[in-house]
Amino acid sequence: MEVFWYLPTQGDERYLGTTIGRRPATYPYMQQIAQAVDKLGYGGMLIGTGQKQDTWIVATSLISVTERLRFLVAFRPAIMSPSLAVRMAATFDQISNGRIILNVVTGGDTKELAKDGIFLDHDQRYELTDEF
Repeated sequence: MEVFWYLPTQGDERYLGTTIGRRPATYPYMQQIAQAVDKLGYGGMLIGTGQKQDTWIVATSLISVTERLRFLVAFRPAIMSPSLAVRMAATFDQISNGRIILNVVTGGDTKELAKDGIFLDHDQRYELTDEF
């Protein structure tokens, strides 16, 4: 079994569902987490989709400060073309020496999806993902 960690690109909370102990998602904090996860030997780290940080840019920026850590990069197929996604993944794979894993995210909160310009219903999103 491999255990993966989660990079809190939206910020981190000490207690779930409350702002007590809230920590903003600064780059030094994310770098610290990535380096700790790398040194502790986790199988990888999920960098989830969201509105505040771009997963591809965050993951790419952490390649050079880690050694073995694999990056599970989440992305939405509805906001980029397949050829762009392939080019980005291939470039990341080459730069990182094969440390990329892709997480294709079809669904999500409709309000969050709308902020990305995605106004497709559930079935339409899955059809788009199949085509992607």
